[in-house]
Amino acid sequence: MFRYDIGDIPIEMTASDPCILDSFNSFLSSRIENPDLKIHLNNCTKINKPEGKILMNEWITWCQSPYDNEFFIYICEERPDEITYMLNVNNNWNNATITFLKNKLNSKYIITGAFGEIVFRNRILFHQGIVIHASAIELEGSGVLFSAPSETGKSTHANLWKIHRGAKIINGDRPAVRVKDGIPYVYGTPWSGSSNEFINTHVPLTAIVMLEQAPQNSIRRLDNHEAVLRLMPRCFLPYYDDKLMDIAIDNLEKIITSTPVYLLKCTPDKEAMELVYHSIF
Repeated sequence: MFRYDIGDIPIEMTASDPCILDSFNSFLSSRIENPDLKIHLNNCTKINKPEGKILMNEWITWCQSPYDNEFFIYICEERPDEITYMLNVNNNWNNATITFLKNKLNSKYIITGAFGEIVFRNRILFHQGIVIHASAIELEGSGVLFSAPSETGKSTHANLWKIHRGAKIINGDRPAVRVKDGIPYVYGTPWSGSSNEFINTHVPLTAIVMLEQAPQNSIRRLDNHEAVLRLMPRCFLPYYDDKLMDIAIDNLEKIITSTPVYLLKCTPDKEAMELVYHSIF
């Protein structure tokens, strides 16, 4: 049994092979309080196909049980009828079991990557939080998020702050934001996409900057309506669950109403970084 603290949420994980959990080592915790989220990892020789309503069926299949509102999320790798990995979780997303076939070479990635992230980003919704597709930095004790569609330049912009201002990258792709006592905080998480950059820290969130490529640099603060329209597509939202979706939207509104959101039209250079710095600090 291992205890972790991710997004200020106490998490307990059990696994027969502790090496599977190596990527969580920097989030190990000595907190003795009861865990808010429990995840059990189990391997076996066969995984039976669950019954229920199919919610999504792409490379990963989402299924909702007709009996007790449990969710089953599974992956078939080699044959369509052979489940290789499956996540079974209750509708409060605080008790999950991840099952995988023995001797699968990429079981570590599936568990700590896709499935672990899915459980966390749904559970944090119950704590006035949300996971955002963004790069997050810490500078002078404050956090700034840079968000944009993939390949637009959010990682490039975050690295400009690291090089020229000495900023720390909290998470290069999937930071979490939580509102606590009316104050939004940005948290590092162990899921960071292809950037593989993250640290276990959290700081107050000072600003959110939406990026847009342009031949010249300009910045303006968005009103709340436009901020929602631009930031909402960058959030990991539970479209498959109406009640959970309402919670997510409420969390997003809390974040936006307490955090200035800017639109930065820019080129990927130091001048754009300095423009943002002088605008928000």
